[in-house]
Amino acid sequence: MRKTTLRRGYRFKNRWMISLMWVIDHLLAAFCGKGRPFPERVARILLMKPDHLGDMLMLTSVLPLIRERYRDADIDIVCGAWALPVLENNPFIRKRIVLNHPAYNRGNLSLYRKLADFIRTLVGTLRALRRERYDLCLNFRDAGGDLILLARLGNCRFIAGHRTGGFGPLLDAVADWREGVHEVAHYLEVAGLVGVGAPLEGLSYALYPGTEDHACVEAVLERYGLTDFVAIHPGSGDKRKLRDGNFWGRVVRDAGEHCRVTVTGSRDEGRFFTEVAAVAGSDLVDLTGAFTIPQLLVFFRKARHVYTLDSLAAHIAALSGRKATVFWNDLNDAEQWRPLGRNIEVVYPACGGPEKRPN
Repeated sequence: MRKTTLRRGYRFKNRWMISLMWVIDHLLAAFCGKGRPFPERVARILLMKPDHLGDMLMLTSVLPLIRERYRDADIDIVCGAWALPVLENNPFIRKRIVLNHPAYNRGNLSLYRKLADFIRTLVGTLRALRRERYDLCLNFRDAGGDLILLARLGNCRFIAGHRTGGFGPLLDAVADWREGVHEVAHYLEVAGLVGVGAPLEGLSYALYPGTEDHACVEAVLERYGLTDFVAIHPGSGDKRKLRDGNFWGRVVRDAGEHCRVTVTGSRDEGRFFTEVAAVAGSDLVDLTGAFTIPQLLVFFRKARHVYTLDSLAAHIAALSGRKATVFWNDLNDAEQWRPLGRNIEVVYPACGGPEKRPN
């Protein structure tokens, strides 16, 4: 597993980028001086997190803490359009400001179209920031120094975050980035700068399915006669984490001996069902494209067991409270990125067979 480490205080791997950020930060430090004072009154708060779906779901664990500390403040968030379903019906967020950052955009678009989309949404985001004039900005992207610059250009009065993405001298309060801790603990590092805090062990994610979401899932269960079933979610936004049909075929044979097996995923992941069905030789139920993100939570809560990769689905499975097995990879450190929740088993497949480590 690759542990996340700092290089000269930065979250970058490219040594030229690190050198560039080092020069920029030293120049900024010479002109910016000390951080600005904390505002006497906090009426508007901006959160910055234009990340992937799983990252946004993890951030939902911190939102109630911010609301509890700043009860009368309006809380808005900068996020990617792809993350909007995670924030659907969230009672702690007033406005969702879309910024489709190309570094986190996994859409099936050319680089040119991603850059064009970024510029378009960047202009809209900057206008929104200058219009609202936020009293407090929390940058929860520890590799997003350009977001700090954006907050400054947007006239945010007080900015807090990590300096690990560069542009650290533009911050008014700097959080120490600790190695070997969970990703949500990094969010707490930033929130702690403005009086927000809680033990990591007491936090959980949050999704807010509506009445129509429950009705949709119940209709699917009735249509396929699903009462006792397991759910397999073989897809992931990061294609490097994917496993082939033979792997999932073995999972199906082990998991589906005494109950039905369903395969979930986005509409674009329908090919995974075809691959698994070709190998498993079992009466699988194809539910790819059947559910939205809130509906997937409702569905997982009905399952006997959920099997998935290190992905958004793993975090949803943890939130569901059902027994779940997460097949890990050698890309990410499980101590930092594992799902928060009980009944989660993290499995590290190895040459000599799977190594299991309960969460």
